[in-house]
Amino acid sequence: MDDVTLAHPLVDAVGPGFVVSETDAAIVSLSSARMGLVLETRAADLAFVLLTPPTSRLTPAMLAMLRRTSSAWVVREGDRYRAAGSAEVVDDVATAMLAPQASPRTTRLGADEVPWVELIVSVHHPATEQAGIGRTAELLLEGLAGSAPTAWGTVEPATLAWSVGAVTDYARGRAPRPTRLVAVAPVDGGFAAVQLRIERSATGVTEETRLALPRPGGTVPVTGNDSPPVDGPVVDVLADLARRQRVLLATAWRSGGHPDATLAARQRGMPVPLGAVVGAAAVRDLGVDTGSLPVGATPVGTPRVPSLLLDFSPPTAGLTGGAEVEARWRRLAELGTALGPRAVELLGFGADR
Repeated sequence: MDDVTLAHPLVDAVGPGFVVSETDAAIVSLSSARMGLVLETRAADLAFVLLTPPTSRLTPAMLAMLRRTSSAWVVREGDRYRAAGSAEVVDDVATAMLAPQASPRTTRLGADEVPWVELIVSVHHPATEQAGIGRTAELLLEGLAGSAPTAWGTVEPATLAWSVGAVTDYARGRAPRPTRLVAVAPVDGGFAAVQLRIERSATGVTEETRLALPRPGGTVPVTGNDSPPVDGPVVDVLADLARRQRVLLATAWRSGGHPDATLAARQRGMPVPLGAVVGAAAVRDLGVDTGSLPVGATPVGTPRVPSLLLDFSPPTAGLTGGAEVEARWRRLAELGTALGPRAVELLGFGADR
């Protein structure tokens, strides 16, 4: 490892092929220093390990950075270690960072956690002055929480006053390089976290919006497998978005986390599918006959080149807990199979986040 990496103030230990940055911060966010260290470590062809106590929580942006750089989050348990999301406790960091992880299909939430709705939405913008980067986040937050972003930035905490014009100008100034941004929005009882990824495409600009939305009023811990659904008008909001923007693909999921949009170092259950929009281009590529659609699939958007709105609500009303979860996954599989052999994989891409 080179001297520059060794000299970084956030490096606390070095192992064979990896570096460790340890913190006891209650909330670990994607600061400029942490982002720089992760990128510098990867550039040196080394693995990055974030080491925390079990009480620390990560922001979605920090966790996303670890995942896309194949980095690890390891928790110190006394004088032993475990990977965040794993129950296996081992003797050293090197073993912990390689521990297998799984996401069981469960609705159980941890202590002090609340239900979340998570959305992953990709839209196309023509490369014109009218492109409004960040408008997708505004529409989702307005429809689901009656809120709006208040701040944005390239790292956390987001400190710039929210403005679609400013976000668009920043992304345009970086083109053709891709841009990643974060934003935050107040919601009842907590905060929502937004991640944006903007990059040029062959015909314009693709904007991906990831929204982690603690449910309004959801500050009371909900535990067990019989918690009631608290999804809100997700499918209606997706339909409205498909009418307003050129959606490529959008998926919505029920999950869980803390009211301030942070995640604990525990095993997370598989998110529960709520709804999706399959954009007109994907409908064409899948060869879907929009004149003969299964129950739960509805054309939306321009009649000449429609998108498809998919509702994964169980066909049987009144289901709760594990029965409701399994019914939603069956509906996703049924609709995906009806739309073509590639559709199930397309719709499930957000399940592992």
